[in-house]
Amino acid sequence: MSKANRAVIVEGLVAQASKNITDQVDVQKVAESDLAKVAAEESLMHEEVTVMLMPTTDANAPPYAILNVNGDRAVVPRNRPVPIKRKFLEVLARMKETRVSQDLTPNRDGEITVDSLRGHTGLVYPFTIISDKNPKGGAWLANVLAEAG
Repeated sequence: MSKANRAVIVEGLVAQASKNITDQVDVQKVAESDLAKVAAEESLMHEEVTVMLMPTTDANAPPYAILNVNGDRAVVPRNRPVPIKRKFLEVLARMKETRVSQDLTPNRDGEITVDSLRGHTGLVYPFTIISDKNPKGGAWLANVLAEAG
């Protein structure tokens, strides 16, 4: 569609008392030069990756992970290869928890202090990648895992 035809259609909509969405405050404009980048990122997040959640010895741990991204949901069971979209893999990679432990060995003065507290951060659902057909997928995942969580 040519720019002239687009202008006529937009003018026709405005004439019909329709709101022009570009005038709305909450609409983010994307430059046409950035459109290819945004589309590539969206395409990457919808690629299929096969993952497997590791089994656990915790009797109270859930047997599966429920992952949500913008209203889209995936249920991933443990100990079984499952194909999921990369957007759900990103959620798994960002699901970290920190537990704190304390060294109860007394110091030279015979005291146990809060200086002996240590944080241990790890994934809530440890996983392994079974297959990722994108050659850049490993680097992408390493960057996500390296981010502070």
